[in-house]
Amino acid sequence: MNEKHLRNTFLTPPIERGDFNEFIKENLKDWITYANLKERIFNEYAISYPKRSWNKYIEVKNEAFCNGENDMYIAHSNKGYKITKNKDEIVASVNHLHTMALNMLSKESKVKKALNRSVNNG
Repeated sequence: MNEKHLRNTFLTPPIERGDFNEFIKENLKDWITYANLKERIFNEYAISYPKRSWNKYIEVKNEAFCNGENDMYIAHSNKGYKITKNKDEIVASVNHLHTMALNMLSKESKVKKALNRSVNNG
């Protein structure tokens, strides 16, 4: 998914004035929570930036990192978000994603087992 697709998705708010990417780079130099970032975006652009839009933005930017199109990665942890080139921070973020994925798979498994029990018990 490229930047053009990001601009065309319904999840992206209309940020046309100013340079949003530079704004994000400046605000993510240090760890920041989504709530604080959302407030800064509102103060700067007078828009509400939904979580789903933020997640889509991260997806596109990190895909560009994976494709070698940029050298910055938006890391995520319990501290929030941060743009980084630091390998240790990127690895820690990926490990965090891995843990979240395993937790989701565990929840899926439990629900499927519960559904199977209820189906088998009538």
